[in-house]
Amino acid sequence: MIALGNRRIYLCGSAVDMRKGIDGLAAIVLGQLQRDPNSGDVFVFVGRQSNRLKALCWETDGFWLCCKRLARGRFVVPRISMVDGRPSTLELSASDWQLLLDGIIVSKRTVLLRWRRDGGT
Repeated sequence: MIALGNRRIYLCGSAVDMRKGIDGLAAIVLGQLQRDPNSGDVFVFVGRQSNRLKALCWETDGFWLCCKRLARGRFVVPRISMVDGRPSTLELSASDWQLLLDGIIVSKRTVLLRWRRDGGT
């Protein structure tokens, strides 16, 4: 797995043509998702058959494009509604990202409150 550090991870809400490369995916981020592809955030796209996944990320001097094609099975992604006729995004935590890659289905995303020393929740 690629170390993403503390980058934000966004999952695109609609299936994407997996033939697209860096420029095509960056155009989707800018035009349809209305986000900055050069922000350093990670943008995750899943193909129509759900057996391929691509992650696009800007680093200091260029883009990273990572692809994973499953030999068997599919990625199970949550349904994301459209907003104004455009695909929406879902922000994934690092643990959600790992669960997605590992093929673990999480139907209800509930984060339990934990005690913190500083008094916050």
